Amino acid sequence: MAAYATASDLINQYDETTLNDLCVDDGVPETSLDTNSKVTWALDRATGEINAAVLVGQLYTVETLLALSGESEVYLKSLCCELAMAYLILRRPEKYGSEATKEFRQSIKDTLDMFRRGERVFDVAANKEAGLPTIDGPRAVDYQRLNLLPNRTQNFYPHTATRLPLGRGN
Repeated sequence: MAAYATASDLINQYDETTLNDLCVDDGVPETSLDTNSKVTWALDRATGEINAAVLVGQLYTVETLLALSGESEVYLKSLCCELAMAYLILRRPEKYGSEATKEFRQSIKDTLDMFRRGERVFDVAANKEAGLPTIDGPRAVDYQRLNLLPNRTQNFYPHTATRLPLGRGN
């Protein structure tokens, strides 16, 4: 499976010089970060972590995430790039400081936790159309026509309309 973001997306979001510094171990700058194994690894790992977070709630499938468009697609790519950048920074913690790395990673973890809990969702038509569950069943009038014991002893049991779900009392 392809990563949700590409090296080009990563370069659009972060400084290319910084990315080169994080990805190159021999001091010779990469001519193209698209083929750098460390960038590819970081983007794949970020995609895996996003999948682990959003698929647990069963609101999405991988196919749904790959089919995102518009702002949701940009947000997914941005999230993937942020995670990839965090992994790349973890390659050089002495350079950026462990506190900055921890804060960056915690911010992303909080975002993924919100997806796990359903507090954040992508703009997917099926999720928006799902809405609230509908309540089906007899209304209070239907129960009164049955002439059950609670209706014959009106002062002893609560009124039928107060014992039914909201909206079914009429």
